[in-house]
Amino acid sequence: MKCAIIILLLLVTFTLAEAQPRVDLEKERLELLQAHKADREAHFKTDVDLLQLRSPDEFIAVSDGKIYRTKKADERKQFAEYFKGAKYYEWDDVEEPIVRISKDASLAWMITRVRVRRVQKGASGDSERKFIYAGIMTYEKQGGRWMRVANVSTFEILP
Repeated sequence: MKCAIIILLLLVTFTLAEAQPRVDLEKERLELLQAHKADREAHFKTDVDLLQLRSPDEFIAVSDGKIYRTKKADERKQFAEYFKGAKYYEWDDVEEPIVRISKDASLAWMITRVRVRRVQKGASGDSERKFIYAGIMTYEKQGGRWMRVANVSTFEILP
């Protein structure tokens, strides 16, 4: 009797394991890389709407030894100001992004290293900034689409 119960439990376990939908991790990886390309495009176009397509209601950022929680509306204001009068000449990967995805494709992260050169018009003239951004962006699948939920960033200012 015990043997029959054990066999039955094993059969149920294997059946449930097989019933789990298979996740195409390569497809998910390509979606995340496409999101990274869309972020690049948003910077070149200085398009806050495009940048926020994958923004949740709250975003967590870690930088300069601090943790920041930002609401979507506040992020919009920050990027509108950051993009105001800006023109990008570079926002290019220095290295191939490193992407990792959970087996169930509910969570993912991407490490990128990007060279940026931008000029921003201001009251006192044009200001050029050149830097290398290196950071990790974390993503969560929400409603069938990857959303940026948290970021840790570092910057190397270039001459």
